[in-house]
Amino acid sequence: MLNAHPARRALRTGAVLSIVGILAVSSAMSASADRGPVYPSKAQVDRAKSAVVTTSGEVASLDAQYAAASAQLTQVQDSAAAAAEAYNGARYALDQRTAETTAAKKRAAQAQQLADAAGLQVRRYAATVYQQGGNLGELEAYLSSTGPQDLMDRATAIQAVSDARTRTLQQAAASSIVADTMRQQAAQAEAAQAKAAADAQAARNAAQARADQAQAATVQIQQQQQALTVQLATLRKTSVALEKQRQDGLAAAAAARAAAAEAARQARLAADRARAARNAAERKAAQQAAARAAAEAARQRAAAEAAQQAAQQAAQNKPTPRPQPENPPPPPPLSTDGGVSAVLAYARAQVGKPYGWGGSGPDSFDCSGLTMRAWEQAGVSLPHYTGAQWDQTSRVAISDLRPGDLVFYGTDGSSSHHVGLYVGDGQMIEAPHAGAYVRYASIYRSDLISYGGRP
Repeated sequence: MLNAHPARRALRTGAVLSIVGILAVSSAMSASADRGPVYPSKAQVDRAKSAVVTTSGEVASLDAQYAAASAQLTQVQDSAAAAAEAYNGARYALDQRTAETTAAKKRAAQAQQLADAAGLQVRRYAATVYQQGGNLGELEAYLSSTGPQDLMDRATAIQAVSDARTRTLQQAAASSIVADTMRQQAAQAEAAQAKAAADAQAARNAAQARADQAQAATVQIQQQQQALTVQLATLRKTSVALEKQRQDGLAAAAAARAAAAEAARQARLAADRARAARNAAERKAAQQAAARAAAEAARQRAAAEAAQQAAQQAAQNKPTPRPQPENPPPPPPLSTDGGVSAVLAYARAQVGKPYGWGGSGPDSFDCSGLTMRAWEQAGVSLPHYTGAQWDQTSRVAISDLRPGDLVFYGTDGSSSHHVGLYVGDGQMIEAPHAGAYVRYASIYRSDLISYGGRP
């Protein structure tokens, strides 16, 4: 019996240990199965928020830098295009001065011919007088007369000859003065031509320098934008191609907002003009109504007087004169819209060709070169210069544009630096700037002039 107790105690001890082990495992499994979610600490949350804010701030900063670079690129390209158009203006002025010099020299040559002819007559007169021994020939006519009548006849003839010689002398003097004046004008025109040639060369040099600067700046800005695109792609965990598409989309949206704002401004201007036109029309209608009333009163008075005269004539058995027919109204002016289709077709065919300053086709164009060539298709001659195209076209409000009209950009029309060909629906075909191609674009930009031009 004594030997059995230790065995039973060992058995009980093992059982107890087994039960404890089972309970421990069960508790562990239960704790593992029932454990709740693990929340990050406040420090972890703050660090995550800070990282998000930092990334967003960097993205916004890079977006702003990209947009600023795009605006700078546009400004550089527009400045170069404006310099090129200034060269077109200087070249146009040179052409005018050259034509004026040619005309002045022609007038001077004609005046000199007249002066030479008058001088020849004077020299002939002097030779005749010398051959006659001074005025002795005229005195001899008086001394050799055979009577009073013969003397009067000879005196009259001598006076006529004297008058003719006086006129010859006066004509010679006047012709000489005119010839001198024409030579002075020709010299002044030639000096103006020389100055215009120097100005044109200076404008060409400036345009070339501006174009070179624009080319260098374009390369630099595009490299900057490429680096910004890579940084944005890294921060946003996207590809460079997707980030470039995103930037293009942002630029397009900004351009659309600017175009909408300009369109709204033009609409307000059109509404103001419409109100002014309505007020003027109302005043004119009132004036016309008053004029019609006065005319009707006058017509009635005339009819009453005619009836009274007819009655008097009938009483005296006199026939009544028939009224004269009124003159027919003049025919309406002929429409000039027939050639616009050729203008638009030509411009559309140039889309995709490169911009080239001073270019007027067929391989490259600048802005005024494109509009000049387009309107040539309709038989309309426009100068290769925006300011002159403004001066030689009729004004039309932006709200009243028709396809084929010209739209101008700048502070005013005569000094405008860009022109496009309106094609309808707020769109134009333009040759924009160096590095770009002839394209369709919205007409609505911040420097759009409120009136277009109709050739």
